[in-house]
Amino acid sequence: MGATMWANGMGRWAALAGSLVVSAGMIYAADSEAPGPAEPPLAAAPAATAPAQAAAPSTAHPAEAELLAASAPVAAQDFKLELPAGITPEDGLQVKTIWVARAINVMFPEIKTIGGYRQDPLKWHPNGLAIDVMIPNHGTDEGIELGNQVAGLALANARRWGVLHVIWRQGFYPGIGAPSWTADYGNETANHYDHVHIATNGGGYPTGRETYYLGSMSPAPKA
Repeated sequence: MGATMWANGMGRWAALAGSLVVSAGMIYAADSEAPGPAEPPLAAAPAATAPAQAAAPSTAHPAEAELLAASAPVAAQDFKLELPAGITPEDGLQVKTIWVARAINVMFPEIKTIGGYRQDPLKWHPNGLAIDVMIPNHGTDEGIELGNQVAGLALANARRWGVLHVIWRQGFYPGIGAPSWTADYGNETANHYDHVHIATNGGGYPTGRETYYLGSMSPAPKA
């Protein structure tokens, strides 16, 4: 890992827990789920086989090269270090969404706001299937790198955590498959420039008996 990686929350967590590195190519080939429907309508997909393989940089969408060229995502190994409840309001969230939110909270302590359940015309937030990870200083190089790492971590663990898709800086990244661009909705929030949207397949609502670890969950969530 480079100096910048070690300076952020992921690096601090890696120093504490260790043994987390798996290449992005291996993850997308063997450890991801089929994509769910996009949150907004999508533009035509660029020619790419997976988010880990970048297409040529686009002047209209510079974020693609930034995200795809970011440090390789890490996948969580199955060691038993319990994830505590964090900054995310968990009421209304399903278990896999809670799992992702807790993992991000522990791995990235510089993240101070993660939104979850809310009313929305689309199904993700009202059904407890999505979180919005707000990126501090999102317009700076450091903020963009942080968002890249959050998005990369979610995608690297797509199968494990039930991640269906990630949206970041107008890029739509399914759990497996080619990325594509969302339409321009006219502002930073609608275009996901100030937050990383992560959607899961839910796994059912919590019973209160769940224990969340970085690499596993007890009892196991629904498929």
